[in-house]
Amino acid sequence: MKKQVYIVGDHPLVVDALQNLIAKSEDLECIGSADNIEKSFNDIEKLQPSLVLIDIQLKQNQNGLQLLKRLRTTFPNIAVIIISMLTDDTFVDRAFKLGAMGYVFKEDTTTQIVEAIHTVLKGDYFVSSSQATRLLGHLYRASQKDEKDPIDRLSNRELEVFLMIGEGMPVKEIAANMGLAPSTIETLRSRIKSKLSITENEKLIRVAVEWKYTQAKTDIVVS
Repeated sequence: MKKQVYIVGDHPLVVDALQNLIAKSEDLECIGSADNIEKSFNDIEKLQPSLVLIDIQLKQNQNGLQLLKRLRTTFPNIAVIIISMLTDDTFVDRAFKLGAMGYVFKEDTTTQIVEAIHTVLKGDYFVSSSQATRLLGHLYRASQKDEKDPIDRLSNRELEVFLMIGEGMPVKEIAANMGLAPSTIETLRSRIKSKLSITENEKLIRVAVEWKYTQAKTDIVVS
């Protein structure tokens, strides 16, 4: 009997590619897809698939990790793999803490994605070798801290904005990348400043750049 897979993503080309990939596997079948949290949750509740593939970035200002958290609470026996273009180790770490059993990048080869699905369906966790190095670095940093990292106070959406600020992106570019209005990015930026006790935009940019640099430097040392 084929294992049933459900896909949650808002990029038609990516969803089609995943559906075609699953169709080529003799032991897998795709039983549905959706581009938002509510429809996908309702479908999953009815269909009870063996595994769900979730894209982090969804339509309607939604984040796939919100769905992951909801599924883990309601349907703990359904396996979840996060698939995303976000390669920062902080997102990988958050996904696993919320109950994901795999995290694959959209740039990963089709062989890796199929391997991830089969690995997770066997009850094991899946990370690529590059992810394992980053995740190890993140866990190492966490073990060395006596206090909670202020960055952990940020929501997943705020963290996305913070990382792009650290990459030097202006508000309009961040808005375009996330499919949101510039005013929404401004609101998220204000929340970030409040949570990090920062009052000036210039200091926020400096803190974001320094944090990104520290993350990358520590990963190199650990690996």
